[in-house]
Amino acid sequence: MKILIVDDDQLSQITLRATLAPFGECVCAGNGREGVDLFTLALDDGKPFAVVFMDIQMPVMDGHAALTAIRELERARAVAPGQEAKVVMITCHDDVKNVATSFFRGNATCYFTKPLHLAAMVETLKKESVL
Repeated sequence: MKILIVDDDQLSQITLRATLAPFGECVCAGNGREGVDLFTLALDDGKPFAVVFMDIQMPVMDGHAALTAIRELERARAVAPGQEAKVVMITCHDDVKNVATSFFRGNATCYFTKPLHLAAMVETLKKESVL
């Protein structure tokens, strides 16, 4: 399984990579634009990411805009329904607007707030068939 981690915080990248490495190959990006570019390359190469961990607040392109771009890319490349990447949104803000935008506009699978409780996160991701 290929996992894309998009977060501008390097410590978050390191922590998520260490936590998720047992489940698949992890690739990191430092902002939404880099994440969309990596997602595009993987999709065009025929080796798409199965899961994307996306921070919401980032420079250059925020997580909501990046997720919208990823979903548009999947539609443009005719990714079959049900084969789209599972997306896990991560943020330090637990407000209704961010949660609603993640699930309804971006079709996110899960939403977690920082600081992450890694063991509970992994348990939830297994339960939701993300990992």
